Amino acid sequence: MLMTIVNDMWDIVMRVFGSADTVSLVTMLLVVVLFGLMLRSFGDVITLTVSALIVYGLARLAYSVYQGADPSALAGTAWGNLKVMPVGDLVVYFLAFAIVMGIISVIRSVVARSE
Repeated sequence: MLMTIVNDMWDIVMRVFGSADTVSLVTMLLVVVLFGLMLRSFGDVITLTVSALIVYGLARLAYSVYQGADPSALAGTAWGNLKVMPVGDLVVYFLAFAIVMGIISVIRSVVARSE
């Protein structure tokens, strides 16, 4: 049972991050690094992860407008896409953001202590 769940999650990770374009990955990395540097306590990880996901979504919307998408129709389209997004994808995004933000926070803390 556990291996089935792990394999399903791995398949989702590969589908979500393996098929992402370069702009999405760079935007995701920038958002995660910035929010990881803001993470002061692991008690704030859930709040900051949700905030990072929202900022990432807004950045993707802004990039779509920059690419020429119709801003008036974009909000409805984005909301529709979010409503049909599988829960597994959302969990993978959330866990990936939280784990990387936690790692960045630990690295920041270690570097700050060594100075």
